[in-house]
Amino acid sequence: MPDTTQPAHHTKHLPVLAYPFNSVVFHLVQRDDGTSNGTALWLGAQVLSIYLSAEFKGKSRKIIESETDNNTSVLYDTARPKAVELGSGIGLMALALASLGYDVLATDTVHVCASVLRSNINANAHLVPGRIHVRELEWNINPTGWIWDDPLSITSPASLPRRGGNGFDFLTPPFDLIVSSDTIYDTALVAPLFETIHALSVLSSAPALSPPSSFSPPVIYLAVERRDPTLITAAFRRAGEEWGLSFQRIPEKRLRRAGVGVGWDAEEWEGVEVWRGRWDGVTGAIK
Repeated sequence: MPDTTQPAHHTKHLPVLAYPFNSVVFHLVQRDDGTSNGTALWLGAQVLSIYLSAEFKGKSRKIIESETDNNTSVLYDTARPKAVELGSGIGLMALALASLGYDVLATDTVHVCASVLRSNINANAHLVPGRIHVRELEWNINPTGWIWDDPLSITSPASLPRRGGNGFDFLTPPFDLIVSSDTIYDTALVAPLFETIHALSVLSSAPALSPPSSFSPPVIYLAVERRDPTLITAAFRRAGEEWGLSFQRIPEKRLRRAGVGVGWDAEEWEGVEVWRGRWDGVTGAIK
């Protein structure tokens, strides 16, 4: 098997990954220099991209756009479905979703956007049908201060001049899908991550943005590595109790059927989990 389709922990030393995904090959720059966890590929993004590629394969845009738990759908917009990714890193997951027909808002810190994410998206955007916009999103900024008409950042400090306008076609709520991988590894990140997911869910479910007949908060997919079982268990419990975000783990056998782990030894992705969730539509709702 080519080096760049091996599990991510075997390829962090490579400055450029020639990463095959479905019918294309993405060329992704990474920097495993110790400055940031987000500038190299991680296993969760690999597993989640493989799983979602299989999960969405063969589905019409109508079903992807407005799928509900009982597998019914309502088509109310002819635009592409929209996804937002938190912690996009080197851009694999964003490119994978765009290859499946999504328009994707790929977000990360200022450092990650500037060092790898923005350049990787620009270099590979011609390979996918969906649009990808890269914008900075710091999770510790209160959502009331988010800026949706700035092409570079959602959470620019107020002191900086605004850069909006000029006919830029922004990707803004409502979103149909929220994804994040490899972002629950430190207790200090749990609250900011779930507060951000909750805020995006609320914004995507506002009556002014979604036709009443199609109200359904966006589906959420998270990929995590269970390095610290206590941390992961507590994080998902808090998600439900504090933010009304209910998650269920995707069974491992379902991941395997989707192609996760093909060509890998079982221990290579041991502990990687994919969780599917949704906001309850009530907790912290806009009054």
